[in-house]
Amino acid sequence: MRYVRTREVHLDFHTSEHIPYIGQDFDVDAFADTFAQAHVNSVTVFAACHHGWLYYPSQQHPEQIHPRLARPDLLKEQVQALHARDIKAPVYVTVQWSHYLADTRPEWLISKADGSHEGGPLHEPGFYQSLCVNTSYAQYLRDLVSEISDYLGDDLDGWFFDIVGIRPCWCAACRKQMLTTGVNLNDEKAVRAFAKKTNNRFKREMSKHVRSLNPDATIFYNAGHIGPCTRESAGDYSHFEIESLPSGGWGYLHFPVAARYARKLGIDVMGMTGKFHTSWGDFHSLKNQAALEFECFRMLSYGCACSVGDQLEPRGAINPATYRLIGNVYKRVEEVEPWARPAKALAEAALLTPENDQKEHDLPDSIMGAVQMLEELALQYDIIDATMPFDAYKLLILPDDLTADAALQAKIEAYVQQGGAVLACAQGGLNLATGKYPGAFGVNWHGTNELYPDFILPQGDLAQGLDEEGKYAIYLPGEVITLDGAKPALTAVAPYFARKGRTFCSHRYTPAAPGDAYPVAARKGQVLLFAHPLFRQYRDNAPHWCKALVKNAITALLGTPMVAHDGPSTLTVSVLEQPQHQRYVAHILHYIPVRKSATIDVIEEASPIDSVTLAFNLPKAITRARIVPEGTELPVTDGRVTITGARGYVVLELT
Repeated sequence: MRYVRTREVHLDFHTSEHIPYIGQDFDVDAFADTFAQAHVNSVTVFAACHHGWLYYPSQQHPEQIHPRLARPDLLKEQVQALHARDIKAPVYVTVQWSHYLADTRPEWLISKADGSHEGGPLHEPGFYQSLCVNTSYAQYLRDLVSEISDYLGDDLDGWFFDIVGIRPCWCAACRKQMLTTGVNLNDEKAVRAFAKKTNNRFKREMSKHVRSLNPDATIFYNAGHIGPCTRESAGDYSHFEIESLPSGGWGYLHFPVAARYARKLGIDVMGMTGKFHTSWGDFHSLKNQAALEFECFRMLSYGCACSVGDQLEPRGAINPATYRLIGNVYKRVEEVEPWARPAKALAEAALLTPENDQKEHDLPDSIMGAVQMLEELALQYDIIDATMPFDAYKLLILPDDLTADAALQAKIEAYVQQGGAVLACAQGGLNLATGKYPGAFGVNWHGTNELYPDFILPQGDLAQGLDEEGKYAIYLPGEVITLDGAKPALTAVAPYFARKGRTFCSHRYTPAAPGDAYPVAARKGQVLLFAHPLFRQYRDNAPHWCKALVKNAITALLGTPMVAHDGPSTLTVSVLEQPQHQRYVAHILHYIPVRKSATIDVIEEASPIDSVTLAFNLPKAITRARIVPEGTELPVTDGRVTITGARGYVVLELT
């Protein structure tokens, strides 16, 4: 596998034509020295921005050179200054957003079904009017890449193509091609599938073009997410960069969802956050250092490289405060990098994603809730899709809405026959066309329960840790199941009646009625099904009993996990393997995002990792543990290691 540099800065430069003296205060040495002193070893620099302006002396498009650019060779000056400090400098080119081209080449605009374009009126602030790569615009972009490649020559390191997403389009070019190929223009699903093919073709042709010019150039296409929608075109990338600014709309849960999937696609992965308190374009703000620590250290804990977004101010002077912040974090990243990259993530379980492979930004609540829960439980797991092999995992987790066709059901059956364990919730594994679960589940399906919420009776092994004298509401409707070879693992009772019309009781729902209990969890061998959508429920309002049920189910199916600890649920543990060094590495993080505002979560300080005992049950037994890079030896007793007096981030080398 080819690995990219680990300490990147993504240096935005979307700069208005209404601002004078662009780049006038740029100082070659101050620019490059600042990055070097901040422990940065790669910087993405700008050739073409969202405003539509170019930052080099274009011969093809002189009208697009920023009209107030004071340094005509700004791009080359940046690249060469960085190279003089052994810092890579991939080049940024915007693709589907260009305000200048949206204004001057309206025939390239993506059209909605009603004939309007995306992104709002051109006379209002914003450059979000999307362009269609199924037009001659694609050739324009390839020609632009050729010119920049010639301009930089051997100084070209790679490409960051931004805003390259699946965008349904009804422009003249797309309508003509869809009609020719039999696509129903009124079928939005079919139009989206066509848009995905268009997007994939653009990436394939552009990557072929780039590689014909410079076979060693790195290539990345950004759509703000990596998921099943990216899988088919993974060969057109040299690596992935997961744009995921927790305060910029992605939230703190997005990165683990994307990273745990992306690392299964066979190329290197880089995470990307920002230095901003909010999001891109927040020039004059600084993220709390503890937040940036957590975001970067978590990337390392998954074996990923790090990238921090910034935006260079119009006159080109770099902000020292920003790079003191980044440098404080990247110094630590550089120190622990040998224990994170290259490395392979250990995983005993696989979470099968229900994510739509036709969209980049469509994360179901079930996978978000599952990831939140599994992070808290310290389970070592990957996220995979149905095309990937199951046999590397002891446990397969099917979330609430992971319905299955006949082929997937057969694959699940084969996995179980080979000794694999399955944990499913609600419709996980259900074939809606036939109304059947896989035979290995040992249950029959009778539709979704219309009488809800219902109330779990906390009895048996699955209810360990719950109060046996209580009942526990599951607020979302579950599935109605009967047993057909499976044994009941958990039961529930119904309310007196559903809350509808004038039939209601109290503030929220009708309480439990006397009556017979019915099965809401069933086990057959190494398969366990919960009838309720426990992951969606956890995403909705995080009942602790949902997590307890899943934890007990995982224990029942897996036995002793790879990692367990007695610390708080806010502490996360990820284990990497480095066979080349004959070691495992456990990355332990404890930072707590707090919702202090109406819009974003905030991390202000690192939290203690003190008197926390971790129990490791890894493929090879461990006899030695030391905190790195400090080298502090910790005693190991039967795979158990205790950490005291630490805060925020501990890296444990295990041999």
